[in-house]
Order: sequence, then structure tokens, then C-alpha cells
Amino acid sequence: MGSWFVPLGIQQVLFAWLAAIVLHMDAFAVGIAQVALMAPSILFLPLGGLVADRGDARRLLLRYHLLYAVPPLVLIGVLSMGGLSYPLLIAYGLAAGSIGAFAVPTRDALLPMVAGPNLPRAVALATALQFIGQLLGIAAASEADRIGAVPLLIAQSALVAAGAIAVWRLPKPSPHPPVVHPSFWRSIGDGIAEAARSEQMWPVLLLNFGVGVFYVGPFMAVLPIVVRDVYHGGAAEIAYINLAFWAGTIVAAFAFAGLARRLSLRGRLVVSAVSVGAVILGLMALQPPFLAFNALCFIWGLGAGITLTQGRTILQIVAPPTHRARVMALFQLGLGGGGPIGAFIAGSLAAVLGLKLAMVLPAIAMTVLIGAVLVFSRIWSMRTVE
Repeated sequence: MGSWFVPLGIQQVLFAWLAAIVLHMDAFAVGIAQVALMAPSILFLPLGGLVADRGDARRLLLRYHLLYAVPPLVLIGVLSMGGLSYPLLIAYGLAAGSIGAFAVPTRDALLPMVAGPNLPRAVALATALQFIGQLLGIAAASEADRIGAVPLLIAQSALVAAGAIAVWRLPKPSPHPPVVHPSFWRSIGDGIAEAARSEQMWPVLLLNFGVGVFYVGPFMAVLPIVVRDVYHGGAAEIAYINLAFWAGTIVAAFAFAGLARRLSLRGRLVVSAVSVGAVILGLMALQPPFLAFNALCFIWGLGAGITLTQGRTILQIVAPPTHRARVMALFQLGLGGGGPIGAFIAGSLAAVLGLKLAMVLPAIAMTVLIGAVLVFSRIWSMRTVE
């Protein structure tokens, strides 16, 4: 996980820095670039989950690590020739996003095999370690203004390739029993139907999709422009807001690792956390001093840590093993698939209505969605235990 998510943290800051600071694109163009990075999730996350459910997840993840090391090397070649352009950045985003979409559900499918007897604790620790890796990558990428992109891209490629060694040392999954598999679309539909039938899974997945559209979108497309135009910052300031957010996520994840088996009202925690996010996004629209802006990012990260750990735990416990990778792919699709939709919407709102409304309107929309889920589901009262 560390060998994947440290490079992902580097990419998160470096990609926004290249689009907003180096190429100096406007909010709409930055939003489109973020769409290119996240849009492959819409196409490939369900397929990645299906492939992981049917195949050898360890062997598949090994291949994804080796493939994911290639796009940074190509970008290094482009930068060394002085040929960086907006279309090439879009191409990089599409390639990296496509490989990542296959890797995420494959890794989630492997987690129960190494988790031991306490799956909720393992999910919380895995989430915390994931964001520690991202935090380290973000910290490294904050030096982009000083050292440039090439050293960071070299580190990104080398780390993810080295992670193949760790993947090779994972226990080999049990072979799948020989069965006649239905068609691709029927298999995808079967995974969706399994989630829709569960009174515990569908409200979590719907709220997670709302997080992708109304929170991830503005975070990726609007906040880098706020840093540039309101706070007159660069790569370091983009890194600071990311560091504050992911630090909050890590704190929450570690806290819930310790409380893992004492909790049962996990749905109530998810609703409370996403509700706090709407308040935070609205307060950010007031454009407070940069230190206060970072404090809001930290609190927002606390909510994200609760949402991710408890949402993933609910799904890992409730989803049957035969459908687990597909269900976890749907969970990630909420973030990875909703994110590009939200980035496009938020970037368009920022270009037409301004930065403030590009944050206020998603906060209002998320509040409406939370209310609808509370009315039409039992998420507030449902109990989920291992």
C-alpha cells in the first residue's frame, strides 16, 4: 500500500501543479484535467472488480504495479524535451487513471486474506496507512517549485515498481471453484443488484457517490484555483491544504482502528461525517485566512476518515465473498467516478459563477442528498457487526 499511495500523493499535487501553475490553466481547464485523471474509473472500476473476482488477485496486482510505473517515465521524457502541453497532460491522466481503476478493487479483494480475525480493525489500519502514504507523497511534491517535476516523477515510478516485490510476498489466494461465468454485463449487473438488495449497502454507496460528486470534485478542481487566485500560492500551498486534509483522515482512521469492534451504529457515523463536510465546504466559501482554511481542511479530513473507514467496513462485512471485489469497486466508483463529474461541474461553476458559488452549491446539493437517504433508508439506526 505504501509503494502505491506515496506515488499517488506525489501525483495528486504534481498533476494539479502542472495544470494550474506550470501551464496556468483556468478553473474550467483544471477541472477537465482532473476529469481525465478520474474518468477512467467510470469505465474500468466495475471491470477491475469483475476481473479480480474471477482471477488471481495477487498476480493481477503485480501486473498493475509494473504498468503504473510507466506513465511517469513517459512524462519525464516529455518534460526533458520541453514538450509539456495540456493534451499530453490529459493523456497522462487517462493512462494513470485507467491502471489505478483496475488496481483498487483488486487490492480490496486481497485485504480479507491478510486481515486476520478482526476485519474492521484491518480496514481502519489499511485506510490510515493508505493516507500516510499519500501524506508522505504530498509532502515530497510540495518541493516541486524548488526541484521541479522530474525528480518527483522518478521517485513515483521507482516506488510503485518496487512495490511489486511486496505484492509477490502476499499469500496466494485460494483458487476459484470452476463455474460457468455469465456475460460481462450480466456479471456487473449482478454485483449492482447484490448491493441494491442490501438495506445496509445501498445507502452507503449512494452517500459515497455524493461525496465523489459534491466533495471530491470541488476539492480537485476548485481548491487549487483558490490557492492560486485568492491566497497567491503555488505547489507548497497546494501541498499544505492536501497535508491538512489527509492528516485529519489519518487521525480519524487510527482512532477508529482502536475502536473498531466496539462500534455497531456505523451508518450513523457515516451520515454525521458527510454532514460535517457540507458545513466545512460552505465555510471555505467565505475565504478565511489561509491558516484557518487549512484548519477547515483538517476537520474535513477527519470526516473523510470516518466516512471511508466505516463505509468500507460496512461493505467488507456485509458483501458476500463471491461479490466482494465488485461491491468494493462500486464503493470506489463513487469517489473515482463521481469525482470527474463533480470536477467538471465545479470547474464550470467556478468559471461562470465564481469560486464562492462553486463551493456553496455542492454543499447545498449534498445536504439535500443526505436528507433523502435519511428519509428512505434505515442508515441512522442500522447496526453492522462482524
